[in-house]
Amino acid sequence: MSFKYQLIFLGDIRNKAYEEIREVFLDKVKDLGIQQDAIEVICASDINKYSNKQPTFAFYLGCKNNSGVDANILEQLIKNGDVVFPLYFENFEDEIPNVIKSMNGTLYISEKVSAVVNCALESFRLLRKSRRVFISYKRSESTGVAQQLFDLLIRNGFDPFLDSYSIRPADNFQEELLHRMTDSDVLIQLYTPEFFESQWCKIEVEEANLKQIGVVVLLWPDVELKPFSHLVASEILTEDCFNERQPNVMRTLKSDIANKVVKTVESIRARNLAARQDSICGEFVAEGIKYDKHIIREYSYLLEKDMYGNNIRLFIPAIGIPHAYDCYESRAFRRLLDTDGLEIYLLYDSLRIRKKWIEHLDWLNESLDVKTIKRKDFELWISQH
Repeated sequence: MSFKYQLIFLGDIRNKAYEEIREVFLDKVKDLGIQQDAIEVICASDINKYSNKQPTFAFYLGCKNNSGVDANILEQLIKNGDVVFPLYFENFEDEIPNVIKSMNGTLYISEKVSAVVNCALESFRLLRKSRRVFISYKRSESTGVAQQLFDLLIRNGFDPFLDSYSIRPADNFQEELLHRMTDSDVLIQLYTPEFFESQWCKIEVEEANLKQIGVVVLLWPDVELKPFSHLVASEILTEDCFNERQPNVMRTLKSDIANKVVKTVESIRARNLAARQDSICGEFVAEGIKYDKHIIREYSYLLEKDMYGNNIRLFIPAIGIPHAYDCYESRAFRRLLDTDGLEIYLLYDSLRIRKKWIEHLDWLNESLDVKTIKRKDFELWISQH
């Protein structure tokens, strides 16, 4: 199965906003170098195409005097933890169904359609800085293919990382690799004969599965796929897959094979992005329910409301490693929501993040308005707040 990013339109799709948003979104995807067939545009009439195993962003286009349109679909999306972005055109109360009235709706203005589209791009993490791929290879056997994929991934809107080139000699190599891999969406392993003998390749797959990072294996000719790799996507290469008349270490893949690899990476990224978002957002909301907290999911954050419907806490899920930039962007949410005294938190999974990085985040908690909450502490934190 090929996994895709699902862009859903509900409500009044006869409104011109439907075509405006759809066109600008697809244009921006193209400008980012992302292949168009990675996107599935779905309306209520073909909602059977929807899968809760794929990343989803839904726009609800307000319906004047008929605000119950597609309410049953909205209930399904919310139950699955998907993002719904209400857009209204005149009056929020008249146009938006009760099931999503607790969410922050936005007045749609055609001249500001790019801002609306950027919300979907950010939710899918389709901007280059959020599309990290980790390439693991043995320099003496597959430098040519590694560099070829590095260049091709960049052209397709990814931010690739080559392990052999990007780690300083003085660093703890394996610890740093696990740290860097935590910040990636997909791990690509070039399984050449000698690379496959290394115990490290098994550790990478185990750690990637633990962190819900997608794994794509390119299996060199005459190399056997080991049992521990059953959870990865594999591409079995033959001699016909390579370009001819190149030195062994510098040989490259034929263009159709290399492009197929990029398509596989995109598909695996979509599948695992949905899983990683659910593991942070879904788990936090589930813990909140146990303690009667009213926490709802907006397009890129979670909101906790009090019994009167007022926003009291905002939670930003960090997929991978939280950075100072996340804190900066979190402060922007305070201005966006214009809520005095709103508490802001970053949610993240501390598994395999370097100890010194976690200590740095803990130190920042002493100094900044924005605090962090580790995934392993979700229940404890919620029970005390």
